[in-house]
Amino acid sequence: MTTKNRTATLLTPAIIALASLVLTTSNASAATLFADNFDRADSEDLNALTTGKSGTLGTLNWVEQSFLGGTRVHTNELQLGETGGGGGGWAIAYVDHNFTDSVISSSGGFSVSVDLLDYSSAGGTRFTGIAVGHSKAELDGWSDNIPTLFASDFFVGMDPTGIDELKIFTNGTEDFQTNITQNAPDTLRVDFTSITDFNLGSSVSYEVFVNDNSLKAGTFTWSGANENYLGLYSNYTSLGSETDNFAITVVSPPPGTMMLIR
Repeated sequence: MTTKNRTATLLTPAIIALASLVLTTSNASAATLFADNFDRADSEDLNALTTGKSGTLGTLNWVEQSFLGGTRVHTNELQLGETGGGGGGWAIAYVDHNFTDSVISSSGGFSVSVDLLDYSSAGGTRFTGIAVGHSKAELDGWSDNIPTLFASDFFVGMDPTGIDELKIFTNGTEDFQTNITQNAPDTLRVDFTSITDFNLGSSVSYEVFVNDNSLKAGTFTWSGANENYLGLYSNYTSLGSETDNFAITVVSPPPGTMMLIR
């Protein structure tokens, strides 16, 4: 056997192993931690059936909190919001898990997405959106319906009153707003990256997408230590918030990671 052929023979297993590693890394980076498409029988108990839930943490339960509001699975969708339409009502559905898993910090981040199926709501300050970075006690003791007062480290929501707008709040301060041409269903997604830990004061990068179109990138900080319960909030009137296909996934490693392999 020539030297050239011997070298090729020796390199082949290494190349195969590297290709396998690349594929494995790619698949792991897209791993779904928790997802719910709500394709199950109508119920005001979001956990009455497990049908529709999936992911490595797919056995987790939803926790429901509300004031003059409620949550329910209806026609294979999640509906939440105010029930009477008199003002002041709201509802939260959060996943009963602290998303500080080592797989998130080792990969560098996570992504949260949900399909928004409806934008109709009367009233003044109205939002349906994603709330991130809480302690369980903060969510269980929730009492506000104005985003600047939320305990959320990060909140992004659709405000349909007047002009349809997407607004972002970081650590209780409005960080961004833009007009949105509603084309429901719209997929709202946030990628949280540059995460190395969940320590108090650590910075997190975010990027917000609607239908895969990037609208805003920025940063915020964790306001507590190892506190990352998250979920959906709405104060739309008469359970007017209709959502579907909620998912929490691990984001891809930073670009160039595989270039370090020789």
